[in-house]
Formats: sequence, C-alpha cells, structure tokens
Amino acid sequence: MAKNPLKIVMIRRGTSTVENVPSQNLITFIRKKVLLGTDELSGDGKDWIRVDRHYQLRKYFVNNTDGPATMESTDKPRLENNDEVGELLPPPGIAGNLEEVAGLLKDINGCGR
Repeated sequence: MAKNPLKIVMIRRGTSTVENVPSQNLITFIRKKVLLGTDELSGDGKDWIRVDRHYQLRKYFVNNTDGPATMESTDKPRLENNDEVGELLPPPGIAGNLEEVAGLLKDINGCGR
C-alpha cells in the first residue's frame, strides 16, 4: 500500500527535537549543513531514521568509513565561512523577537483584544 508523502516531519539531534519541519525544506537544510546525516527524522515521533539512511535523502550524503556521513562535495559548494552548525534551534533572542512581532501583527489585525 502506497503511503502519502509527509508534509511535516520531526528532526532529532541528540536530546533536542524540532517539530513541524516542512519536508520540502529538508534538501535545502542539508545543502546549508543545517541538517546533518547523523540527525534523525520521524513522521510520528515513534519511529526514527538517520537522515543519511532515508531512501530519498541518502543520495545527498557520502558514507565515509572514517567518520559520520557528510554532504557530497560535488553537489553544492560549502558555506563560505565553514562554521559548524549548532542545534536545530533559532538563534538566541530571535524567539522573543518573533513573539513580539506576532503580538504586534495581532494588534494591527484587531485579534489581540
């Protein structure tokens, strides 16, 4: 029986889990090195699979027996600054800023009363 493609997935890295990740953004996240091969992917929060082992995403990674899976160097150029990507969390302070903007938009639209 064919499964419908998932539009929203969960990503887990260590003990951190990010929910409501649009599946259409996964390849972009891989290319930008936000999503690593060692991260795990789930549609239901119960069954998890490493991103580099998922049948649709594994082609974006090269298996290296000396270490964790990495993105193919021929696929896209590396980020200019080669910074390591931290947890799949927003940068510090942005969550508060987004909440403030959301509140302002509600006030503008008359929904905050």
